[in-house]
Amino acid sequence: MKIRNSILFGISILFLSSCVVKSLNPFYTKKTISYDNRFIGKWTDSKKGVWTVVRFRDEITKNNPVEKMKKDDLQLYKEYKNSYYIQREFKGEEALFLATPFKINNQTFLDFYPLEYQDDINNLLESHLIYTHSLVKYVVQKNGKIDVRWLDEDKIETLFKEKKIKIKHKKIGTLKNKYLLTATSKDLEKFIEKYMNSKDEDKWDTSTKFTLSKTSETE
Repeated sequence: MKIRNSILFGISILFLSSCVVKSLNPFYTKKTISYDNRFIGKWTDSKKGVWTVVRFRDEITKNNPVEKMKKDDLQLYKEYKNSYYIQREFKGEEALFLATPFKINNQTFLDFYPLEYQDDINNLLESHLIYTHSLVKYVVQKNGKIDVRWLDEDKIETLFKEKKIKIKHKKIGTLKNKYLLTATSKDLEKFIEKYMNSKDEDKWDTSTKFTLSKTSETE
């Protein structure tokens, strides 16, 4: 099946590289998932990338009805049926993601997760990769455009250095200068709630941001 066995990882490592906060666990729990139909469709972003967004349940059930699904597919279906399957094309490359919409105190977010890379040529690279979650704050404008902003690692680094937050994490990378959050999803939700209540007006200032403009509806 394409979703599990032949997905191109493309430029996802570059797209979500060192500038976004990464977590081992999802930033949401099942109780905060809040499906938002406004994302469905084809979009262009402010950097001339093309996004195709469909509901994951629609993608995984193509020629694969629920009643005939294999165990692994059925597990994926149950876990991500209210998530999005996102393909982003940019300069001839593609990256595929699962994005799960959720709400905390009526604020809207996405949990981004890169989909599996399978390439026999690079299976040694694959064996060293750890797939991580990243946090997006999104706002739907009155004109239908959607602003998406990733939580920036520089913001979190400052909070850690100033001892303004306490959340489980590890410092990673060859220079141990990157942060990987290791907290549970429940603790991550508590962090988001506190972060949103902070007085920092630039809390979502980030270099990883896009404005999405819809070009068409998907089937």
